[in-house]
Amino acid sequence: MDKLIGAMSNINVRKNDGYFFIKRDEIYVPIIRTILSITKRSFYSLPLLDEIVLRLINEGVQEIDELVNILGIDRKLLEVTLADLSVKDVIYCTTNRCSLLAKGKQALRELRTVQRKKDTIKNVYLDPINRKIILEHEKYQFVDKVNVNDKKLDAEFEVNDIDIFKENIDSVNRVFLDEMNIYNDKTKSEPDELLSIDSIENVYVKFVRIPIYIYISSEGIDIDIMTVNKRNDSLLTLFKSEIIEQIRKKKVLKNTFVKYGLRKNFSGVDLEENEKLKNDLQKFRKNKGDRGELGRIIETEIFSDRKLMDEEFEVLLKYFADKCEKYKIIVYHLDDWTKSEWCSKILSILNSKKLFEVGYAESYDFKKAHSIIQRTMPECSRDKLAQVKTDCYLSLVFDEKYIITGVPKDKVIIDSNTHIHQVEFYLQVM
Repeated sequence: MDKLIGAMSNINVRKNDGYFFIKRDEIYVPIIRTILSITKRSFYSLPLLDEIVLRLINEGVQEIDELVNILGIDRKLLEVTLADLSVKDVIYCTTNRCSLLAKGKQALRELRTVQRKKDTIKNVYLDPINRKIILEHEKYQFVDKVNVNDKKLDAEFEVNDIDIFKENIDSVNRVFLDEMNIYNDKTKSEPDELLSIDSIENVYVKFVRIPIYIYISSEGIDIDIMTVNKRNDSLLTLFKSEIIEQIRKKKVLKNTFVKYGLRKNFSGVDLEENEKLKNDLQKFRKNKGDRGELGRIIETEIFSDRKLMDEEFEVLLKYFADKCEKYKIIVYHLDDWTKSEWCSKILSILNSKKLFEVGYAESYDFKKAHSIIQRTMPECSRDKLAQVKTDCYLSLVFDEKYIITGVPKDKVIIDSNTHIHQVEFYLQVM
């Protein structure tokens, strides 16, 4: 019981002045992770032996045999050094003679060698909505796959559009320098320089999940969204206008903002929210000491006839799913319910072994509706479904003691072709 009261006391839907809360949902924002092919300039400290060899050559000691005699080292060791300097275009070698090139003279002046190299930057994260590079991607919680396409924000982005990275060259350079610091080469005298972005080598699409609250204005014309958790406020700020615009254009959350009204109007339940319960839950959350008597009062208030608070339904459902011995699900239209978000949400919480019956009043395509139920609850056999007489959109009956009733309200918003079906829940003690 303490766990239930604790969970209920933590329900805290954010207030939004001038707007009414409708429901909680989530948006997945696409983020592009790329590997870029680049050209860079690297600076290497000149090893002591290389420096001495270059100084001798610069002073006119150009015969390899003479260099061996002066240095007093094995010819094969010297040849390795000369070969390395030759590859770097510092010297030019023939069979037994060396000469200093322009890069060699520069290397002597600066005591370092400079090389142009091809390389890759492995973790360049692009926000395709705002066409910006994400510099602190480690703060994001990425998801590799999203099963519900309706919750994905749409982003128009050409996979091979290298110009977008060139437009953000300063940010790409910061990512480049960060990677160079991680894989620091101790032989380098200073950090590498990014010279050019040459191509996009690989592209991976990831998603950032943003849980949101949806609100509508009192006139039903405007919609607004807020994050469930305040720590995501700055993240939502980046995408809020685009999310609302795509909702209006019916590109995202199309199953929430639908084009049709309810198939049937359902009678409401004449119950109100228990304001005393709300106040007592606040006291419970603030009071870290003796909660015994207050907890008993809250328990009585919870299990009384009342309208459920916003966001309370799933909390109470999880409690009954755990504590009950058996339950019944009763819906008016089986097809409509199985296509709604409530079907998978409810079935994923309830224990299939405790299911007594799924009752329904109407069904146009029973076979399809049953197959949808079995995706989430495979154990729900054909004989668990029965046609019954009911006028309820949704009822959940637990041990013939408690009933949670869901009543949908059709709200026309934005324009006459956009509806949202808000379900209000009620608890009744039998």
